[in-house]
Amino acid sequence: MSTCIVKTDGLTKTYHGVNALHNLSITLEAGKIYGLIGQNGAGKTTLMRLIAGLGFPTTGSIQLFGHTGERALQNERKRLGCMIEYPSIVPNLTAKENLKLHRIMRGIPNIDVEDELLAFVGLSDTGKKKAKDFSLGMKQRLGIAVALISNPELLILDEPINGLDPLGVVEIRNLLKRLCEERQITILISSHNLPELYQTATDYIIIHKGEIKQTLTLTQLEGCCKHHLLISCELPEQLVSVLETQLHTTNYKVMPNKSVELYDYLDSKEHVSNVLYENGIIVTNLTNEGDTLEDYFISLVGGGRNV
Repeated sequence: MSTCIVKTDGLTKTYHGVNALHNLSITLEAGKIYGLIGQNGAGKTTLMRLIAGLGFPTTGSIQLFGHTGERALQNERKRLGCMIEYPSIVPNLTAKENLKLHRIMRGIPNIDVEDELLAFVGLSDTGKKKAKDFSLGMKQRLGIAVALISNPELLILDEPINGLDPLGVVEIRNLLKRLCEERQITILISSHNLPELYQTATDYIIIHKGEIKQTLTLTQLEGCCKHHLLISCELPEQLVSVLETQLHTTNYKVMPNKSVELYDYLDSKEHVSNVLYENGIIVTNLTNEGDTLEDYFISLVGGGRNV
């Protein structure tokens, strides 16, 4: 049975009479990477700030590790690591000095954790170089190291790959997967880079105008976005027979409207068409279908920009 790390119930946050979040209820389970998807102003950062205790809900409740109530939540938040809006680093300090500062502020006596984290995020060789002279990717990795200083069970990262070059994006992706797999840390990550989230997250939370539009697993998302040949004809039963006997595939699905989604032969549409014609199937539609994550997100929220 999965352990519940975070649970919100009817969470609402209002600023000047406008709902940044409205009646939001989600559950985060241990050992997963949750991708938080939404446009600018959708409420992603607001949600993260409320979970981290950097703000208070107008109505609704937050449960952390099975506990509620402000006193209990304050104690449970010691089990969180956060990088929200920007890395919490001091520009004129080295990477190790930054970690030492946060270690002391957190009251962590283990000095070795500094070198361990620097090695883990790939910053062991930065020496006396000041953080202000780091590349954006190095600053992001240092920010993640700072968030890991207390060995958290939940890591909250707001746009950690924003502005990174392709190499930096891959480095952060691999780092997050290692954290989840090797340290069993649950991760909540927001990003505008939807293809990258598709390669990183295990679960997805789609938020729009402060409300949850959908929560789904990677398997469910792949099902929604799965590419296929969409075939329509007058005799779907005969079509299915030809697929199995002539094209030797059962990798298809008959839809409620009697069209057929064929998940094989995606690059051989002409061959499929010829085989069907030779077997007396009059095809009324034969098209390549399937969404990218961006397509699916846009269709779900009804279009819009700043995805």
